Amino acid sequence: MSAEQQDARRQRRTRYRLRVATVAACLTLMCVLAGAVAARVYHGRLLVLLVAGAAVGAFAIGLALRNRPAFLAPGASAAGLAAYLLGAIALTSDGTEPLPVTVLDALANAVPRTLTALIPVEPAPDTVVVPVFLAWLAATLSCEFAIRYGRTLLGCLPATLLYAAGLYLVGPNADPGPLHGVAYCVLAAAALAVTAAPPERRPDRDATVDGPAPSKTPALMGAVLTTTVLLAAVALLGPVAARFVTSSPGDPREYVEPPRLTDIDLNPLVRIAEWAKYPEQELFKADTSADAWMRLAVLTEYDGTTWQATGDFRTAGTVVPGAGEPTYSADVEIIQLGGKLVPAAADPASVTDLPIAVNLHTKCLLTPDGLATGAKFHVDSALVTVDRAAAETARPDLSDATTVAVPPGTPEIMVTIADYIRAQYATPYERAQGLADFLSRHYAYDAEAPSGHDLPALGFFLGSAAEAGGQRGTSEQFAAAYAVIARLVGLPTRVVVGFDVPAGSSTVTAAQGLAWPEVAFDGPGWVRFDPMPAAGAVPTPPEDALEQMEEETPSPEEAEGGGDDAEDYNDDSLEQDGDFNEEAGQAESGLPVWVWYAAAALLLACVPLVFKARRALRRRRRLTRGTPAERVAGAWAEVLSEAARAGVKVPGHANAEEAAVRLAVLEADIGALPRLVNAAAFAPSALSEEDARTAVSIVAPFSRTIRHQVKWVRRFLT
Repeated sequence: MSAEQQDARRQRRTRYRLRVATVAACLTLMCVLAGAVAARVYHGRLLVLLVAGAAVGAFAIGLALRNRPAFLAPGASAAGLAAYLLGAIALTSDGTEPLPVTVLDALANAVPRTLTALIPVEPAPDTVVVPVFLAWLAATLSCEFAIRYGRTLLGCLPATLLYAAGLYLVGPNADPGPLHGVAYCVLAAAALAVTAAPPERRPDRDATVDGPAPSKTPALMGAVLTTTVLLAAVALLGPVAARFVTSSPGDPREYVEPPRLTDIDLNPLVRIAEWAKYPEQELFKADTSADAWMRLAVLTEYDGTTWQATGDFRTAGTVVPGAGEPTYSADVEIIQLGGKLVPAAADPASVTDLPIAVNLHTKCLLTPDGLATGAKFHVDSALVTVDRAAAETARPDLSDATTVAVPPGTPEIMVTIADYIRAQYATPYERAQGLADFLSRHYAYDAEAPSGHDLPALGFFLGSAAEAGGQRGTSEQFAAAYAVIARLVGLPTRVVVGFDVPAGSSTVTAAQGLAWPEVAFDGPGWVRFDPMPAAGAVPTPPEDALEQMEEETPSPEEAEGGGDDAEDYNDDSLEQDGDFNEEAGQAESGLPVWVWYAAAALLLACVPLVFKARRALRRRRRLTRGTPAERVAGAWAEVLSEAARAGVKVPGHANAEEAAVRLAVLEADIGALPRLVNAAAFAPSALSEEDARTAVSIVAPFSRTIRHQVKWVRRFLT
């Protein structure tokens, strides 16, 4: 082998290896980008690093074994995947459970917990297994297809499927990422542009470099064909895809069943009566940084029987989305609280040492495994501060229909109290505070009152005499009655169950558990009101205040302003006559109707002119532009078009002589045009300008001769 051949062989081998390295780098970055799509709904950057490490590791193994027997790569890749998953689980584990237990739990519950995890998803063993596994698998398949077998286009498929899976997992829960898509397409184009040698030039070794260099023509034709197919697909599918641009993608979390609540958690208001009867019962220990109301449940929906929370609970990590900067902390140890609802001050920002789920609508917490005695956790909250001065002048926030809905069958006593509050107070805040004052003055607290907050129970609490057991209850009845009456007044309300917890270390007992109502104002948000009577206060019967209101209420005639001196606003003299109304209607309608009819008729009349202009421009283009052969072909096309207008159609497969036989029925002379057409088809360079002028001169007489044979409709329109 000569020195020149050796040098050429060395250069070809270097170029081949550079192509392989470039394709491997592009596909690795494509897998990293595809895995990073799902990381947009994860907290922090840990998942991006894990996915990038998985893609790089899988490609490194595949690239190192590309010239080895094919059966070695899957086994080595599987061993690498197992080791990498073990490291990822150990890295994201909190160490509370032994590593084997954590690994088994993560592998068994990876898919459901990934779909049910609240966004932003906390990187944990059971939430990183699926993305890392898919990234490793996609990188392994891409390496095998593109590097070992030289199928670069097929090697892009696993990364593309991973990209689609990431988009499905994200759903509508993250902002659009157009830069990710652009970068992904650029990398794919680069990999295809410098693709490795075709399979016939790719044996077990790096490359076959003996013999002449492979022809570039097949690759060029393949590139042109692929580009044409892609452009056609974009043209056909683009309008279909455009309709989905403004639509919101589906969220797979909608199809996952949320954590189930226990009976006492479904209706936590019933726990108030038990706590009132046993006030010394120890519920939990709390070491807090400040005084706060720790919420257990927030209830917004009322059907006349029970109060329930709106929205589902979604599994979360240690970080609760949507909370501000933590300003309050609490260390809690459960004693006898029970249930699944977790006490926390609003709004919780993070919870450690306890698996939780969050209701994004109310920001309440739940632990799927339930609160066990001795369970400890730490919760940081962004304490909600209410500007009552702003609430005094604010409007009620009526954006949520569930907070103002009133069930049918409301007791008459509630309507009477609502009318009293509406008559006595003017602004929304005054009415909210006035209703709290009314209940605290006229009703008494009784720890022995039976549980119940349905409409009949609330009607008995508000309307029955004290001697019969009415007009007394626990915070359950006070909060529920307040919430319903406030809605009758027009105020959006909800009921909260929680605890009054002081600063420092203390044991929270059942006596500190109660329910209270909150009213939503536009701007200040939810404001807590206290309808409970003061300790030792003696209530006055509500009948006195309500009867006094009825006596002061004016008669219907007076309320409507009736009387002899009242102005009659229905006087016929104040009504406009019909002519004025008709003129006003015409003035408001804009242009007269006849203008629109005239415009429509004009447009219809222009249709034949457009067709005629189009035919004239087409004839001019055919007869005046191009080479002599092209003008001869244009003249022949015009003759066939005119014949078709007259009803004589020539099949596309017919030659010039066969066409001339069919055109003979028109009794019009086409001269030497068939001969010139054959010459234009088989010897275009032999035609001269004189031949082109001869062919063009035949068209106009032919059209005039057969004009009378064209139907009048076609003559008029075309």
